[in-house]
Amino acid sequence: MDITLAGFVLFLHIGVVITSFMIAGVLHAAFHVLPRTRSIAEMRPWAAVMHRIEPLLPILAVAILGLGAWLVHLEHGDGVRWSDGWVLTPLVALVIIEALAGALLAPRTKALCERVAEAADGPVPDDIRRMTVNPLVWDVGHVATFGFLAVVFVMTAKPDGSIAWLFPVVGAVIGLALSRLQLKAAAAAIATGSSAVPSQRDTVELPTHAEA
Repeated sequence: MDITLAGFVLFLHIGVVITSFMIAGVLHAAFHVLPRTRSIAEMRPWAAVMHRIEPLLPILAVAILGLGAWLVHLEHGDGVRWSDGWVLTPLVALVIIEALAGALLAPRTKALCERVAEAADGPVPDDIRRMTVNPLVWDVGHVATFGFLAVVFVMTAKPDGSIAWLFPVVGAVIGLALSRLQLKAAAAAIATGSSAVPSQRDTVELPTHAEA
């Protein structure tokens, strides 16, 4: 079995994409946990993780673009062109997604993490609680994740250029719909004072053992 340079670059490309989704998964988990926390102490670990891993996403995006461009160059002899719809659409979509995340998402999550780090231990202040359910943060985060998932589909399925653009758009719409649905649930949890732990697990009954 021959290992080609194109195959190795494809491996790196896929590896970086998987890593990006892993980081996105942790960030989405933080989106759900932070509004439901009962104290600043519960918030600190999640905010610290967000503060450390979110800056990696633009770096990974540059790596994805670079490795993708390298693959197009290596597969040029096999008929792959930058003008192909399934090549051009992911490029444009990824640039738009990262621009939105960098301009709208990153500054707000950074401000949230800094505010949590500066806050004194105790109940969560109202201003921090509001920052955890910022609709812009939720919307951009979900649009970015599901738009990027659609980009992966385009890169693997290679649809015709006339319809390739449609998949990132559909992914973004699904992400926006899920964002609003889950944001509504998070806001309701805040209003009712629900904790991050599901109600059915608040009380754990320990098994009783018969005395010998």
